[in-house]
Amino acid sequence: MNLLLKTILLLIITSAGFAQDSVIQNKIKYYNNKVEKYLDKEKALLGYYSIDKSGIKIFASSKDKLNNKAEFKVSWDSIDLSNRTSNKIKNDAVKKLSGYKIAIDAGHTAGDIAGGKLEQKHLKFNINTTEGKRDSIEIAEGMLTFATAKLLKEKLEAEEAEVFMTRKFNGATAFGVTFENWLRINYKNAVDSLYRIGEITEQRKQWLLTKASKRDKFKMVFKDTELKKRAEIINNYQPDFTIIIHYNVDETNLGWAKPTNKDFDMTFVSGAFMKNDLSTKEKRLEFLRILISNDLEKSITLSSEVIKSFEKTLSVKTATSADAKYLYQSCLSTNEKGVYCRNLQLTRFIHSPLVYGETLYQDNENECVLLNNETDKTKNKRVQQVAEAYFQGIINYINK
Repeated sequence: MNLLLKTILLLIITSAGFAQDSVIQNKIKYYNNKVEKYLDKEKALLGYYSIDKSGIKIFASSKDKLNNKAEFKVSWDSIDLSNRTSNKIKNDAVKKLSGYKIAIDAGHTAGDIAGGKLEQKHLKFNINTTEGKRDSIEIAEGMLTFATAKLLKEKLEAEEAEVFMTRKFNGATAFGVTFENWLRINYKNAVDSLYRIGEITEQRKQWLLTKASKRDKFKMVFKDTELKKRAEIINNYQPDFTIIIHYNVDETNLGWAKPTNKDFDMTFVSGAFMKNDLSTKEKRLEFLRILISNDLEKSITLSSEVIKSFEKTLSVKTATSADAKYLYQSCLSTNEKGVYCRNLQLTRFIHSPLVYGETLYQDNENECVLLNNETDKTKNKRVQQVAEAYFQGIINYINK
C-alpha cells in the first residue's frame, strides 16, 4: 500500500513538473515569436534580450548579455498568458461605451493655414475642375485632425464614454497653449533642459537661443518635446485605449504642389524596432513593456476593426506593404490587413492599446476638393465621414 501511494505521489509530482515545463516552453515560444514577427524589424536585436527558462532579460549591450549582466529581468511567474482580454463587462442595459476611458490625440498642431506652413503639414495648389476652371486648394492637416477628434469625442460621449483629448482647442498643443505662446513661455526652459541632459552642446544651445528661425525652433526643439508631452498626459490619464488621428499624403508626390491619383488608408501599432532603436535605457524599457504586456495584441485587434471601418465608410482602399516605401522599409506587417507595426514616438511611448490612423490622401485629386470645403472643418462632410469611420471601428472592437 505504501509502495502504491509513493508511486502515485511520484507520478503526480512528475506530471506536475512536466505540466510546468510545458507552460514555460509555451511562454518561451510565444514571446520569441512575438519578437520575431512584430518587434525586430532588421533581425538585429538579439544582443539586447534573452527569452529562456529563467524568464525574459533585457541587456544594455551584447557585451552585457555575454556576461549575463541584465538591465531588466521578468520571471515567468509574473506573466500570465491566459489573462489577455479586457476586464470590461458588457451590460446591454447601459450605453455601449459606459465605463470606458478613451484618449484621443489629434495629430499636429496647426489651427490655421499659417500654422500648417510652419510645421510643413500644408498643401497648396490649383486643380482643374470638370468645367475647365481652376480651384485653389489649401489644407492644413492639424485643422482636419482636430475637427475629426472633436466630432469623434461627441460621438463617444453620446455612448457614455469618458473621453480625454490631448489638444483642447483648434491650434492648441499638448501643453494647452498655441505654439506661439509656447515659444514665449516654454522655449528657453526646453532648450536648457536639452542641454542639461546632454542632448545638445553648449554651442548648439547658444545657436538655438540666439539665431534659430521659428521653423528651426519648431523642428529641433518643439516637435519631439511636444510628442513626449502627449504620451505623458495620455499615460497619466490611463485610458482603456487611445485613438491617434492623422490624415495621409502620397509620399511620391514631392512638395504636394499638385494632386495625385493615389488614395489609401492604413493604421500603425507599436513594434518594428531597428538596430539603433534600443540605444537608451528608456527605449529598452519600452521594448520590454511592449513585449510582456498585451497592449500590442489588443492594438492589432482595435486597428483591424478601425481599418475595416475606414474601407467601408470612406470607400478608400486599404494599403498593402507595396503601396508606400515606408511600409516595407520601416514597418512589419501583421496578420491583419492594413495594420502595420511601426516604431513611431507615440506608438512606442503610449501605455495602452492604440490605433494610429492614417486616413486617405489629402493630395488625392478627389479628396483634396472634398477636404477643402468649409472653413470650420467640423462642418466638412468628408471629415464627418472620417469621424464616423473611427467611431464605428471602435464600436465593432468593443462588441468583438
